[in-house]
Parts: sequence; C-alpha cells; structure tokens
Amino acid sequence: MAVRAPGILTLSMDRNLGPKLDYSVREIKGDLEEFKKFPQFFSFSLERKIKPRHRMLVEYGLKMPLSRMLKVNEGEFNARLFEMLLRMVEGR
Repeated sequence: MAVRAPGILTLSMDRNLGPKLDYSVREIKGDLEEFKKFPQFFSFSLERKIKPRHRMLVEYGLKMPLSRMLKVNEGEFNARLFEMLLRMVEGR
C-alpha cells in the first residue's frame, strides 16, 4: 500500500488512520483488498468527504467502489449518484 500511496506513512494513527480504519470497518464494511487497490482512501477527509458521501449512498441503498466515491469532485459525485438513482427508478 505504501508504494501506491507513500503519503500514508506520514499520517497519524490516532488522528487519521485509526478513525478512518474504524469507520471503514464498522460502517462501510470495507475489505482489505479494496484498501490495497485504493490506499489513497486514507488521504481523504473522514468528516468532509468520506462520511457524507458514504451516508448518501447508504440513504439511497446504493453501493459504489471507494475510488469512484472519493476520487471525484462534489459535482461529479452528485452526477454519478443521480445516474445510479435514475437507473434504479427505471429498473435497470
């Protein structure tokens, strides 16, 4: 993981990695393979980006890979969410 995201080595376990790991295990139900593929997860803000986007997906009963959920700006995330909701309503 550190090879793909070397900045992860500079993050605080108590203030950054620990809370994100805890949230991802308890709420997102993330698996180790997804974090290996997308270690940049740990560089995103838990309170400003991870939690709000995950909660939106949960509210609508949708799932999205972490990388698709986090690597885009707010407008692109909302567009993806809208597309998913539209497909759900249309029964696709």
